[in-house]
Formats: sequence, structure tokens, C-alpha cells
Amino acid sequence: DVADGTPLYAYSMSKLNENADACLAFPNAYGLTVRYAMKACPNGSILKLFNKKGIHIDASSGFEVRRAMSAGIPPENISLSTQELPHDFAELVDMGVK
Repeated sequence: DVADGTPLYAYSMSKLNENADACLAFPNAYGLTVRYAMKACPNGSILKLFNKKGIHIDASSGFEVRRAMSAGIPPENISLSTQELPHDFAELVDMGVK
């Protein structure tokens, strides 16, 4: 009824916070960079939440990199792992994407 025939996705921000905190609290002796694979859910609000917590982003395409940056993720906190280089790969690297 609420979605009116359109898919509706509801996320628990408290559960996302709880899970993010658990990842960030993982014991590590040599340093740890927590990364969120945004292909799991590229929702801008979720990306912004994780960014505020210091979680970095794993993008699987140039489009995902641009989407993450449009959500306010600094390029240096984005890792691009793709099998096909985007046409603007050099530009993304120059901006700080890893």
C-alpha cells in the first residue's frame, strides 16, 4: 500500500550503525581499513552514514565511484576494484581514487 506498486526498501539505521561499529571495533594488530562494498546497496544515505563513521568505500565501476563522490565520499576513501577500466580511469586516479 505504501509503495503503490513500486518496490520499497526500508533500512534500519540503528542496525547499520550497530554493524558498522562492530566492524570498526574488530581487533587488529597492524591496522585495518573497513570498507563497504557499495554494490551491495548504493543508497546515498547509507553511504553518508558509513562515511561519517570513517568507513571507506569499495566501488566496482567508474559509475559507482562517481555515485560515491556525489554522496560526499572523498576520492581518497574510495577503492576501485574492477575488471574493466572506466573511460575516465586516469581522471579518477588523479582525483585520489585508489
